[in-house]
Amino acid sequence: MFFKRMNPVARAEKYIEKGKYKKAMKLLGKTFVKYPNSLDLARLRFEYGKYIPFDELHHEAAVDYFNLQMRFDVSGEKIHGDFVKYMTTTQGRINLDDETLSKLGVVFATHGFENNAIYIINGLMRKETRIESFVDALVAMINYLDEKGAYKKTQSYKNYLKWHYPEHEMTRYILAKHH
Repeated sequence: MFFKRMNPVARAEKYIEKGKYKKAMKLLGKTFVKYPNSLDLARLRFEYGKYIPFDELHHEAAVDYFNLQMRFDVSGEKIHGDFVKYMTTTQGRINLDDETLSKLGVVFATHGFENNAIYIINGLMRKETRIESFVDALVAMINYLDEKGAYKKTQSYKNYLKWHYPEHEMTRYILAKHH
């Protein structure tokens, strides 16, 4: 009888112990809807997701977790560490929406995590992403590469801005700054 009164996190832990991973993830997902600002809850969902790495529930938990981390200005190192964990767990089959990926691209480019910034941004370019927030990722990448003196590497990013966001003020600024 007491089991029913147990809090959702404790119940989810019991499910995990019994190998009922989806049940645990669904319960934590429902709980997260009630407490959408709980970074601890988001982290727990993300951590438990490793038990069902290819399930949609894991990807949803990752999206919630990364977005909450970015909203709360968690360090770029921590976010990057968690992203690497997510990539490893899913064996590179990441399934995050373009908005989340764009924001992660900004974080990684501004914190010098060049490889994953390029991986994300190039992936979005191949998809022909046109969401507004992608401009920030491209600009962050261009700025990062410029600071490194890797001017040649910036060309494809500048071209993407020029062709996909010709009217954007940042496009005009970047192209004027680097003719």
